[in-house]
Amino acid sequence: MGARLTRTDFEWSYTDEPHATRRKEMLAKYPEMKRLMGVDAKFKYIVTVLVILQLLVCYALKDETWLHIIIYAYICGGTVNHSLTLAIHEVAHNMAFGHSRPLANRLFGFFVNLPIAIPMSISFKKYHLDHHRYQGDSQKDVDIPSELETRLFTHTFHKLV
Repeated sequence: MGARLTRTDFEWSYTDEPHATRRKEMLAKYPEMKRLMGVDAKFKYIVTVLVILQLLVCYALKDETWLHIIIYAYICGGTVNHSLTLAIHEVAHNMAFGHSRPLANRLFGFFVNLPIAIPMSISFKKYHLDHHRYQGDSQKDVDIPSELETRLFTHTFHKLV
């Protein structure tokens, strides 16, 4: 856990924003992918089942021992919560109800966020869309570590903490 990183470990690319370029290349090579893009009609129902499942299991485990709760939380709860954070990513792109219903997407984001317990849906959307807007800009892209982060998080243990 002592792997040391330095600022030179980052790889800088001076090409255009990669998402748009990669999308064009993939669609040129595989035009049938176009029909897979857009809102998946089943998405909101699958996510709703995951939210309800997570809340029901929390209630069902209320009288269990700590050992059982920890085992469930690690194996099943962690998997479901990770799926829900991925769902929040899709909701941030308005993929639950489409771009024409932003309020429905926002409210669904609140609902999806319930089992996670830490309110993140709205702030994730803001910062994630900023990441797409300013991708690669070392001053504005929120996914590029700041100078302070590159100094503080130089070991695996620091990142863990």
